[in-house]
Amino acid sequence: MPIPPKSRVKSDMQKVFVLDAQGGYAGEFVVQEDCVVEFGEFLAALPPEGLEDRKSIFLGEYRATALHGDRMSLVAITKGPVQPEEIAWGKAAFTATEAHFGGAAGTPPAAGPDKAILENLAGALEKRESQLGEREKALEEKAAAAARDLEDRERARAAELQGLQARLADVEAQRDRNREEMGRIAQAPADATVAAERKQLEKDRKMLQRRALDLLDREEKIRDRELELAEEHKRLEESRRETEGLLARIEAERRPEAGYDVEAMRREVDMRVKILQEKALDLLDREEKLRKREAELQGVDARPPAAAHPEPSR
Repeated sequence: MPIPPKSRVKSDMQKVFVLDAQGGYAGEFVVQEDCVVEFGEFLAALPPEGLEDRKSIFLGEYRATALHGDRMSLVAITKGPVQPEEIAWGKAAFTATEAHFGGAAGTPPAAGPDKAILENLAGALEKRESQLGEREKALEEKAAAAARDLEDRERARAAELQGLQARLADVEAQRDRNREEMGRIAQAPADATVAAERKQLEKDRKMLQRRALDLLDREEKIRDRELELAEEHKRLEESRRETEGLLARIEAERRPEAGYDVEAMRREVDMRVKILQEKALDLLDREEKLRKREAELQGVDARPPAAAHPEPSR
């Protein structure tokens, strides 16, 4: 067995197709389960003159390399670049294996596929058929699930559309009702009761305004009277102080002094006393009148204001 080449960049083996001496499919050896290249795809890409030994063709991202022997052939499906030393090593290993299991190198190829190859081919076909059946079943289940999902989405969308249409119809109906109501309000005749109440309210408002003006006028008059009373009280106080001063002077003059005429002094005092008595009586009379005016003003202030016109019931 030759030693494998020491290459820095190696190809990645995916699958190996086994062909009989006539180039028919005899089986396959799967290295990577995710390899999607099938033998039919290889045959479809194969040139009419076939594929020579150690030559390669591309199948998309994959590379198919042929290794021909005396009794069978191998087609290696790889990924990545295939180095010449790898192909040479594979050819040598394949030749040595064929010589070991197939007898002498000069043995002529069989006229047709033997029983073992047919059995291998049948087993490979059954395995491939089983795999295809599983894949078909998985695809059918996936398609059924996708169809159910699509139906659910369609039903949900139809329900949503129906709900939106119902909401739109409700909005349109509400808008029509609002328009009708606004039209009725705009065309409704004036209510006689409302007009009468408005007229009565206007009348009451004017009466209250007159009443307020009257109260303001009375308040102004009362304020003037209070000022007059204050002035009168001030004058009375001045008169009282003046009277007290005169009385003090009279008392001082009543005291006899040497060299004065007592009779003349008495007559003068009596005359002044009469004057003061008359002035005191006048002050008492004026004070009585002032008390009466104060009583009248207090009666006016204590009098309750007239009741306003009651607001008409609505």
